[in-house]
Amino acid sequence: MKVCKDSARTGLRRQSGAHAVEYAIVFPVFFMLLYGTLAYGLVFVMRLGLQNAAESGARAALRYPVGATSQITAREAAAEASALNAARWINDLGSLRIVADICSLNTDCLAVSSVEQADNIPCGKTLDDGCQVVVMVEFPYAAHPIFPALPGLGLIMPARLQGRARAVLDGRALAL
Repeated sequence: MKVCKDSARTGLRRQSGAHAVEYAIVFPVFFMLLYGTLAYGLVFVMRLGLQNAAESGARAALRYPVGATSQITAREAAAEASALNAARWINDLGSLRIVADICSLNTDCLAVSSVEQADNIPCGKTLDDGCQVVVMVEFPYAAHPIFPALPGLGLIMPARLQGRARAVLDGRALAL
């Protein structure tokens, strides 16, 4: 009987080393899964926050009061201020870039300089020749990462996060 007890003990001693090796192999995999889930979850929350800020800015440009002296500039400023207010928690993490621009429906607002088009925006009273406001909120995630990148995860994290919203302005409300 003593022989059986000794062989059982040596078998247990051999198994305890195998548990440590299995744990050393499995733990990094589970840790990377948990870390990746948390990191990407926060990136998605930030992306949705930027989208919400851009939409808030576009809505603010729509409700600016009629009769202002420089209505286009005032609407753009109201859109940028509202977007900054909605994304203030992200702006505290790093510098946001907020651009609000008003242009005709047939052009890409952010591609053309707003200085060039501020004087002559052809906004009509019908939908065919109407105007739009485009608000873009951008966060340079590569320059200000929230989580430090693990080996392998840094390659697939975005360099920048962007939210963009567009709304059609009613030409009848514009006093250009």
